[in-house]
Amino acid sequence: MFVIEKNNGMKRYTLLFMLVFILCPCADAIDNLRIPDLRTLSIGGGGVSETPLFNPSLLTTLSQHKIYANYYNRYSVSELATVSGGLYFINNMLPVGFDITSFGYDEYRESLFRFSMAKQIAAKWSLGVALQYMLLQSVLFEESSGRVSTDIGITYKPVENMLTGLSIINMPSVQVGDKNIDNKHITPYILQAGFNWAVINTVLITGSLDYIEAQPFVGSLGMEYTPFDNFRIRAGLRTSPLKPSLGIGYQISDIQIDAGMIYHSVLGISMGLGISFSF
Repeated sequence: MFVIEKNNGMKRYTLLFMLVFILCPCADAIDNLRIPDLRTLSIGGGGVSETPLFNPSLLTTLSQHKIYANYYNRYSVSELATVSGGLYFINNMLPVGFDITSFGYDEYRESLFRFSMAKQIAAKWSLGVALQYMLLQSVLFEESSGRVSTDIGITYKPVENMLTGLSIINMPSVQVGDKNIDNKHITPYILQAGFNWAVINTVLITGSLDYIEAQPFVGSLGMEYTPFDNFRIRAGLRTSPLKPSLGIGYQISDIQIDAGMIYHSVLGISMGLGISFSF
């Protein structure tokens, strides 16, 4: 139960607190911190065959070091924005990655600190593992609370132009800090399977199926089209609820700029911008 004080400031904080806990997990069917990059969001948001944030074994598919930053704003509500950034250090022995994500505002904030590594274990197989710490802070709590969890990811490349992925996210998950705060919502258990397939040189098709703890199965399907060098057009669809997405990407030398939007029939439009640098 939530108690709303007469004080206008506290009333605003409490209402936003309710919005974070009730609206966000149901609307996006994923945790607030595990937001894919804008390219992945634009093609359905599956992530398991697209980004190391959802499948750490994908570090082995990168050919260069990479620094990235993303800003994603849900439904034009600034308090529901997610900001993320990270560094992927690529080498032949053991690629590693560091990710940092922040969701919320001053009075309610969720934070993610993640370390991942991967190894190619056979010609067509790669394995990855990640360890992350999630921190929950709010003016409504006397103390902060956190959780430590792990991810395991596998990629398999059956043919030259296709990649498949499988990941287990936030399993196991252990609470640390104040045990009186129920923070399990920040690390839902997720099982993902998906693929990407370069049908021709200019068209990439992606798809995924997710099982999310205590929620229905979620499916996604997307396409990326490259009409000319350095420019990409993207579209996708995600279920439960049905959410279409659109986006574009433009590459300038080693800099990639991505923009995307997702439409929810009740809550409206979510938009974001991302930038990455490969070296």
